[in-house]
Amino acid sequence: MATMRERIELLQARRKRAEGMGGPERIERQRGKHKLTARERLALLFDPGTFEEMGMLAANNANLPEEEEKPTPADGVITGVGEIDGRPVCAAVYDFTIFGGSIGEVGEKKVARLRDLALKNRIPMVWLVDSGGARIDASGGVDPRRIASFADTGYLFREEVVLSGVVPLVSAMVGPGAAGTAYIPGLADFVPMVKGTSSMAIGGP
Repeated sequence: MATMRERIELLQARRKRAEGMGGPERIERQRGKHKLTARERLALLFDPGTFEEMGMLAANNANLPEEEEKPTPADGVITGVGEIDGRPVCAAVYDFTIFGGSIGEVGEKKVARLRDLALKNRIPMVWLVDSGGARIDASGGVDPRRIASFADTGYLFREEVVLSGVVPLVSAMVGPGAAGTAYIPGLADFVPMVKGTSSMAIGGP
């Protein structure tokens, strides 16, 4: 049986792995496109030391990191609450280094919890969208069970409509937003975009 010290060290190792996102190669590819990483964007957006991440250790299919053939740190979306100019703000930041920032089943559950928190506490909601859309199946195949599972996340559209007019909704397009992630800016109140970098497309560019 592992000691408490060993468990703490394992937890710290998992957190460090999650902070590494998709790994050095994918991070450099992101920077090669003159884009910041998801965590660099967070550091610039929030007041220093105020962001509290939710679901950092989440992974695709709710597996442990060591069980994944293709690890998905934070399941491709960083979620949490922090302060911007001293005001609490909820943020969902899609990480393009993880399967192109695609929406995974577990990641969408994290964002659903965040939307609920924003509504109940009347906290503004910010998305930083850099995403290829829905992740039907991380292995590249088409599994009907995975499609059915993703279909269960359709409430994200209804919940965003419920939030609109109650709390400010900002969808900053810092990269592509395709399919599922194109609806987020479509339903948001404010949609800043990066010239020459961001785009929105329901089915294709």
